[in-house]
Amino acid sequence: MRLLYITYKVDSGDSLVGHVVSWIRGLSTKFAAIEVICLTYSGEDLPDNVRVHPLVDEKGNSRFSRYIKFWQIAWKLRNSVQIVFCQFSPEYVLGIAPLALIYSWPIIVWYTHRHVSWRLRLATILSKCVATASPESFQIKTNKTSVIGHGINTDQFRPSTNVIASPSVILSVGRLSPIKNYELLIDSILSLRNVLGNEDFVVRIVGGDEGNAPHNYRSILQERIDALGLGKLVKLVGPIPYGQIVDEYIRASAHINLCATGGMDKAVLEGMACGVPTLVRNESFASMANVTSGLELLKSDDADLIAKRLLKLIRMSQGDRKIIGKDMWEIVNRSHGQEQFLGALAKTIQRLAD
Repeated sequence: MRLLYITYKVDSGDSLVGHVVSWIRGLSTKFAAIEVICLTYSGEDLPDNVRVHPLVDEKGNSRFSRYIKFWQIAWKLRNSVQIVFCQFSPEYVLGIAPLALIYSWPIIVWYTHRHVSWRLRLATILSKCVATASPESFQIKTNKTSVIGHGINTDQFRPSTNVIASPSVILSVGRLSPIKNYELLIDSILSLRNVLGNEDFVVRIVGGDEGNAPHNYRSILQERIDALGLGKLVKLVGPIPYGQIVDEYIRASAHINLCATGGMDKAVLEGMACGVPTLVRNESFASMANVTSGLELLKSDDADLIAKRLLKLIRMSQGDRKIIGKDMWEIVNRSHGQEQFLGALAKTIQRLAD
């Protein structure tokens, strides 16, 4: 079977979508050929049965010229594909849908976000299936939904035997956006500082300015950090290449994610797979929190309470960390591991093609 894979970037170093390369490599063993259309391609070495068609060259392209090029590539591939997988954006579905209709290509869209737009609603209508990570990750009610996990590479994200860094590192991974509730995290760190002082811990907020955040959101956070006298403790690290983010997790004493309930955040699962004791606000993780003491679900936005929970995690013994680390890796691997994810995705694609 020949697959048309439409995605944002093919770049293993990208902090947000670096995992796409691993997905493509995994799927290449399950399909005769994969044609990839993407905005940009970093030149990754991919299997021989994979061809990548980037829309943007080194000179850059306008939105209109990219759309024309998209259609030119898709037209050339019209006799080379049998089914379409659109990752991340519903706009990809809208772009390929006319040709898919003409050539009877089933479309599968991958979407894991609580935001619902008219484009997503239309893409859902045009698609045969919507693959998503968890029941909460797709908010449109439809019988087209297929829950197949998040596709975490658990060979890459796994516990380390390294000794936890000193001073303790509290880590939060995610793009800089109000939806991540970093203001509450900063207030919680102020409470923790009042207990521990300045010397016993540092906080690393790892993530870029991508997304729909206000253009000055980083400055807003930095001003808050400085106003509270936390400049020496809290660092806005910025984005880190995807291949290096594991090093951040395995050095961390605790990982915190204060997103409200919605789709499962991939960063939480990556941290769990690396064995990092984790605090979350998202009730989508309730079932996981019930079966491991390494994941705690917060029921309140009280900064003092969050500080107490963080203190408990950073003081956890090395022996306890080793035990819960193994448990959390197994939980993530079982429900969201890349191997089972790609197997489920390939089966879904085969079923629709048949």
